[in-house]
Amino acid sequence: MYTPETDGINHINVYSKGKTELGRLLSNFAHTPFVCDDGRFESVEGYWYWLGNKDDRLRSVYGYNAKSLGRKLPRQKSLSEEEFKTKIKIAINKKIKQNNLMNVLAISRLPFVHYYAWDGHVKDAGYRWIVDHITTLRKWLQEHGYPKY
Repeated sequence: MYTPETDGINHINVYSKGKTELGRLLSNFAHTPFVCDDGRFESVEGYWYWLGNKDDRLRSVYGYNAKSLGRKLPRQKSLSEEEFKTKIKIAINKKIKQNNLMNVLAISRLPFVHYYAWDGHVKDAGYRWIVDHITTLRKWLQEHGYPKY
């Protein structure tokens, strides 16, 4: 069973309030600046919302501030779901490489999960495709020693 009490023992929660540093850094909320084809962003969360409306204020925000600002802005559907997911996966790869997280990711062994936890409550966060991508990237790093871009 995956619970906040066993975070870091039998799993890693990819969550801004997770118990492991790796889980917190892998969260889209993390302040982990990266550069991709669309320019520089302070977080994957800011990039996530930027993809929906191209408001450049989203380049410099992270954490809840990125989500809060992104939710206030009008969305313009310009990408298919597949294109969106591909861009986010590439951003995660760039973030991991550019923030020197490849080694710590490669040596980790616990399964990744993504849930929210507050006041004794636990809720699946969804977006399983993100956790699956991180797991696939880790496997690639373990087998090849460099990320698949």
